[in-house]
Amino acid sequence: MEFNRRISRRLHEEHEATLALWGRLEQALAMRGSRPPTEEDVRLLRDCAAQLADEVTRHFAFEEAELFPRLAAAGEGDIAELLAEEHETIRAAARQFGELAHDVTGRWPALRALGLELAERLLGHVQKEEMSLLPSLEDLLDEETDQALAGSYV
Repeated sequence: MEFNRRISRRLHEEHEATLALWGRLEQALAMRGSRPPTEEDVRLLRDCAAQLADEVTRHFAFEEAELFPRLAAAGEGDIAELLAEEHETIRAAARQFGELAHDVTGRWPALRALGLELAERLLGHVQKEEMSLLPSLEDLLDEETDQALAGSYV
């Protein structure tokens, strides 16, 4: 889908980056199996941990503070609530993932399992936002509000 609102486009770009990175991780972890991680695996895991830290702080906080209340006010509170619940689940797993990513080789089995779980959760979550949140914003926001939101989301 093509988005006309600036904030929708910006979030969509971030979603695409998340899908690409975490899709790569999911594929790498599935192929690796229980074998020890390679240096490339370690780099990819650390890249994912860094991206996830930004995702669950800045991106999630913006959606929760600025977008979900607007959805709820427009009668779309159910989807806003579902997405917020998913944020909490992902945040908890992200904290653990970040801790484990500091010692990849020593915690490989747990990190691999959690990485696969997080990839599945993130990919599903992003797809929900792409199919529900972003199209709703296209209808809900006027030009002025879109400009203000896009300006505040830097």
